[in-house]
Amino acid sequence: MRLKGKVALITGAGSGLGREIALAFARAGAAVGVNDLGADAAAAVAGEIRAGGGEAAPFPADVSDSRAVFQMFAKHMGDFQALDVLVNNAGFVHVTDQVRANSDAMIQEVMTTGRTTRSLEATKTMEDGAWRRTLAVHLDGTFYCTREALKVMEANGRGCIVNMGSLASLTGIAGAPDYSAAKGAITAFTKSVAREVIGRGVRVNAIAPGYIETPLLGALTDAMRASIIAQTPAGRLGTAAEVAATAVFLASDESSFFVGQVLAPNGGLYM
Repeated sequence: MRLKGKVALITGAGSGLGREIALAFARAGAAVGVNDLGADAAAAVAGEIRAGGGEAAPFPADVSDSRAVFQMFAKHMGDFQALDVLVNNAGFVHVTDQVRANSDAMIQEVMTTGRTTRSLEATKTMEDGAWRRTLAVHLDGTFYCTREALKVMEANGRGCIVNMGSLASLTGIAGAPDYSAAKGAITAFTKSVAREVIGRGVRVNAIAPGYIETPLLGALTDAMRASIIAQTPAGRLGTAAEVAATAVFLASDESSFFVGQVLAPNGGLYM
């Protein structure tokens, strides 16, 4: 078992990629702290792990709240007395009705003429609150959780942090300026912290998935999904299991020479 004896805390683990990563870690032998904004979701995944014979506990908290993060880590350490791996996965994607409609029109224009003169109008219509909430959950949450994890890991002289980036951090995604900015910052943050702490035995890396079949893609229209698949050399969307396997690898001793790297399971959409 690749993670036997390790203790992990995974944020945003109540559904989607986070849930799949939590289950994969448990199957690999790790004890898992399951964070989610929703207490019921966190408890359900922790219960699922325990039902399968694993060890897990729920830690509901809003990672964009530094006090809540501090309390979550205190509870985690109280329950498990250890922290070997942190996966900063919590996040969301917000697609407005206007962006959906404009995107479909843009796709149709490209298919007809080979180019488009349209704008998705996401940036010029985005409100302050939407911008700030996205950066708070993705970027602030990654920082707050990393800060608390390093207090434990550096003291122990070992540890592993896996941050969740995105294809958006590599290429930018039209219609999602807030999400792209947050994920781009997480990539830079990953490399900065990796350089800072590797001398103390802590490895920091990131995963930048392409389009993965999770509830987050429920916001896409049929035309948007078809366009994405058509542009992906692999000819399909990715699976949550493929991303979870990447996270298990980065958390395991097999990746001991990976420092400040961004692994990108994206089916060839970005090379």
